[in-house]
Amino acid sequence: MRIEIKSASELSTFEKARQDCVVTSSLYAFLTGTKWASADWTVMVWEDEDLVTNVHIVERAARVGDQVVHLGGIGNVATKVEWRKRGYARQALKEAQDFLLEPLKVDFGLMIATEPMVPRYEKLGWKAVAKSMWIGQPDGRTKLNFPVLVLPVCMQEWPEGEIDICGLPW
Repeated sequence: MRIEIKSASELSTFEKARQDCVVTSSLYAFLTGTKWASADWTVMVWEDEDLVTNVHIVERAARVGDQVVHLGGIGNVATKVEWRKRGYARQALKEAQDFLLEPLKVDFGLMIATEPMVPRYEKLGWKAVAKSMWIGQPDGRTKLNFPVLVLPVCMQEWPEGEIDICGLPW
């Protein structure tokens, strides 16, 4: 197993093509009408030349109530079906969480998940803080109704209020 974190701008054509094979098993594929933000960084888990797991990271300033927070958005946590149940996603997410602290130094990690996945992420330190958040879409601001989870990174107390990620979801 080999794990890499790369800036999205550094990905080769080969790596981008491999990511497309993994993306088909994530919320990206499930929410087909949603426009998604491009990743700033990608965590990739490889077995030889096969990309088996992928996690996207988006850095963003967002609003919670009347407070601005610096977020490391975690998205597209996905493992190819034939490679699941081997700990690859857990390891990729751990690498992503470490990256949020150093070098990004964000206030919090933030992700959305389906209800059945919430307990798995909570075991890794994430906390459900809301059942929806505001997102940007080409036709305007809209509410995304999925559990919102946060991970304290450089700040410990999540602010009170509605969450607006001030752009496309990740």
